[in-house]
Amino acid sequence: MPVTPSSTATGRGASRATVVRLAGHDVELVRRRVKRVTLRVYPPDGRVRLTAPARTTLRDLADLVSEQSAWIEGHRQRFAELAAGGAARYLPGETHYLRGDAYALARQDERAGNRVRVLTEGDRILLLAPPDAGRDVLERAFERFYRSELAADLAPLVAAWEQELGVRAGAVGIKRMSTRWGSCNPVAGRLWFNLELAKRRPALLECVVVHELTHLLVADHGPRFKALMTRHLPEWRALGKELEAWPLWARLPRGGA
Repeated sequence: MPVTPSSTATGRGASRATVVRLAGHDVELVRRRVKRVTLRVYPPDGRVRLTAPARTTLRDLADLVSEQSAWIEGHRQRFAELAAGGAARYLPGETHYLRGDAYALARQDERAGNRVRVLTEGDRILLLAPPDAGRDVLERAFERFYRSELAADLAPLVAAWEQELGVRAGAVGIKRMSTRWGSCNPVAGRLWFNLELAKRRPALLECVVVHELTHLLVADHGPRFKALMTRHLPEWRALGKELEAWPLWARLPRGGA
């Protein structure tokens, strides 16, 4: 099992990783003082990362990756569907994302008052809904769920970066946007963030927050804007490229499968 020295960094303060070929997969291997091995698959390209105790052998890690190959490929297939603009069908076992992590969808009949709710339960997203609930109803329930989660993440993040940059947003809102991840009206101080950011990992959300708040200082994307972004968030270009690989929003056409 050859080991190819390489280093990667994901987000602020990320650990360095060596890229190892295990069971036919290129895996980012991070050695830490942890008690057990953690295997993750990250969007948008399906990269695999293993976090493992220092004493875990490469042979044991290769066996683990081999055992989980179907699981890895399942995530990669879902990433490809998302990149192609595929929309959710809200079926049991379907993969949904929150803060960059993958969750399997579980459904539970909810007959009391025909309520539709979405919540997290361990490594699952639980959808409680009447069995005959239409797709539009389920989509609205997920929108409420994601809106609530994103609002909770945005509040402290915006406040922290307002202080860091010495600016103050007049208002912060969340909405669906088909062409951008965020927007800023420098005159009114109004910031908008795309609802889809609830599904992306926190470092990507932070990048958009810093980007839009920086527009309160510089309205355009000229040299001063880029210099400020680089000073405060050196990895902003790499994060931006990662974000661009994701679809902004996909809706299944009415009457579709």
